[in-house]
Amino acid sequence: MQVEQQRFAQLLGAYRELALVSEPEIRETLGLFAPSHPLNAALGAAESLHVHVRVDDTARLPRERILALGGKPESEQQGYVKFVHAGGLNMIFSSIDVAVEDLIQEAPKTPRPFLDHLGIDLRSLEPAVVKIFDGVPEIARQQHWTHVEQGGHGKAVYCCHTEVSGKHWLFPRNGGGTRPIEVASGPLTLHDAKMGCDLRPIDPQHPFAGKVPACCGVDAKGSPGHYYDPKDLGRFADVGKYAQPLMAKFFDYYLAVTATDGALTRREKALIGLAVAHAKQCPYCIEAYTTQCVETGSSPDAMHEAVHVSAALSAGIDLVHGVQMQNALRAKHVIP
Repeated sequence: MQVEQQRFAQLLGAYRELALVSEPEIRETLGLFAPSHPLNAALGAAESLHVHVRVDDTARLPRERILALGGKPESEQQGYVKFVHAGGLNMIFSSIDVAVEDLIQEAPKTPRPFLDHLGIDLRSLEPAVVKIFDGVPEIARQQHWTHVEQGGHGKAVYCCHTEVSGKHWLFPRNGGGTRPIEVASGPLTLHDAKMGCDLRPIDPQHPFAGKVPACCGVDAKGSPGHYYDPKDLGRFADVGKYAQPLMAKFFDYYLAVTATDGALTRREKALIGLAVAHAKQCPYCIEAYTTQCVETGSSPDAMHEAVHVSAALSAGIDLVHGVQMQNALRAKHVIP
């Protein structure tokens, strides 16, 4: 076993002193180590175990004290940070939306901080470990726990900048715990760009499971519910694998126009790009240029004004073409 139980318990106790986890949450987490726990074999094959805690604001975490505990920040971004500890313990803190429940307005909100889920990380693809992962749904069936599969079968699962091969999500009952348990398979791949986010699924037996709003773009499994997949934005360069000379010329031109200051600053160009993205109704470009506007210093008010310019111009374009309609009406002697 790569996860050191004694070290794990000590660290959780330290995080309790920081008021980031509670005693009941620690007991539930350490319960995974019990020989009788249905996932004990999975834990024994795990490279690490992560504890995902929801907080009001990751920027207000007691960072210096966490670093003093040996936590090394990884995959950090606004509203999300993972602290990697020796002994196989990873503490994840988030203040952004990470679960399908976050998108359901009517769903009750738990006061923060609180334990969102526990994660067993099976990084090895050795046959024996893969067999353990593949056996998780049967464990859920035997325990009468609900189960949701994410990815697998050649489809990766993405969380912001990270990627794994697949996940099983379990929703324990009957004394098995109160929080979801994630069992992830495959090496953890880190990307430079955001690859999208497969949100934590909602328990199929949750009273709000049938109320995932269509506008959210995800289904109850936390995966995109239509053709647009945010992960595809990070795969844009793959288009250049074919007709490479033409794509190379495009990228040279595109970057020269959008990524440098000229008569227009990069900030001004990003606002123009955001407006055009809305006019062309490209969800990939909207995501990309929203990020670029934030990174170049545009305020939310400035970004919304750019969208209003796009909307007003689009309306004006429709209206001015009414002149063509009037010409046709005059030709038919309908109007003078």
